[in-house]
Amino acid sequence: MNNASAKSGFTLVEVLVSVFVLGVAITAMMSAITGLIRAERAVGEKEIVTRLAYEKLEELIATEEYSTQAGGSFDDERYSDYTWTAEVVNTGTASLIGVRVQVQSNSKGSATAETVIYEPPQEGEGGA
Repeated sequence: MNNASAKSGFTLVEVLVSVFVLGVAITAMMSAITGLIRAERAVGEKEIVTRLAYEKLEELIATEEYSTQAGGSFDDERYSDYTWTAEVVNTGTASLIGVRVQVQSNSKGSATAETVIYEPPQEGEGGA
């Protein structure tokens, strides 16, 4: 028997090491994928709460109810866990009113949307 034919193939130790390395790599990949799925879910939930805050802010401005509505919940049953609050904020500048809407969920966090609205002075105010 010559040396060339005796050296062909893998030993049992080489096969076991390869299987072990492959097992560790697969386990690490599965952990990474699980982490990515969790992160994607968290980003999706944050996107929902942020979108709801900006939509409610736009609705309050469009209907001019930002000074009369202080808060509430959402009518859509998909968002029954979410509540919102609105407040008018003093900007320190005449004719500019700040409006802030905060949307909160017990399990998915909160988000705030803010803007500034120009309200022209009433007749007899500020000058002319």
